[in-house]
Amino acid sequence: MGLDPISRKIPIIGKAANFWLTHGRGGKVLAAVNHAIYLLTEAGDLVWLASADSPMHRRCVRWPDPLPEVTVDTLFRVQDRSIDLASGIKLELSPSKVWEAPSVPVQEVIDLDILPYKLSAVFETFSFQESPLDVGLFIRSVLQIARNEQLDTDFMPEDALSRRVWTAVERIARACLHRDLSELLKETEPLIGLGEGLTPTGDDFLGGLFFAIFILSCSDPTIHYYGPANLPEWVDKHRSRTNQISFALLKDNASGHALEPLNRFGIALLTDGLVENVTSAVVDLVKVGHSTGCNLLAGFVTGMLLVYPKSG
Repeated sequence: MGLDPISRKIPIIGKAANFWLTHGRGGKVLAAVNHAIYLLTEAGDLVWLASADSPMHRRCVRWPDPLPEVTVDTLFRVQDRSIDLASGIKLELSPSKVWEAPSVPVQEVIDLDILPYKLSAVFETFSFQESPLDVGLFIRSVLQIARNEQLDTDFMPEDALSRRVWTAVERIARACLHRDLSELLKETEPLIGLGEGLTPTGDDFLGGLFFAIFILSCSDPTIHYYGPANLPEWVDKHRSRTNQISFALLKDNASGHALEPLNRFGIALLTDGLVENVTSAVVDLVKVGHSTGCNLLAGFVTGMLLVYPKSG
């Protein structure tokens, strides 16, 4: 006996997803987990269905109810302004609002010399005590490196994965302080694909790092040593080292397309916003996934070391 068809009106869709999901396009379900259903178009474009409280992204299609159960390789086809899944699910896109991340208002960017003080003020008011025990907890040590302080004697990740990640993170942080992009990229290579899941720990950290580099270049185009235009090409060269979903997100971050709370955090930090607004974005970001948000945040903070006083 067949299931009754499910039809839902999609309230909001990311700009890229809206562009890729046009009439006549089709594809299949690439992966399905508790928080998202990943669709891969025949042209190789990745989009995902997510619950109503999920952070927006250019690839995101928000589903208004608990996500339906679908199996991998289920086919879909876009007809007019609706997505028809072969499992009997229809997503109506005609009433959808199209979401696009705001860009950095360059005219409102603060003096980059102030950034280290603003970043310290943010994390003086924010506690990671209830955050996932992962790379997010490296932020305190990264900021100690930035201030040329002795690392806490009791700091040492307990598990083998975090110790491997920290070894690379510490080297990346010091490369940022020396403003050495070639060394920075060299030290990032061990992190690509490192970890488990759809978005491995290492990829999440690098996503935050690369988005920081991108957003800094938008804020001050004269900072020539960042070389952000080359980052997407560099990511392309390492496509085979991680999975398809994580690769798409990593390249997005390198190209300036981040999750909404990370984008909001970066803009609030770089403009003349209140510390409270920056902290609010941090709170929203660390709620993403089990540890994804914390890892993105740790990478972004590490990237900000590029504007700290140059290490000697």
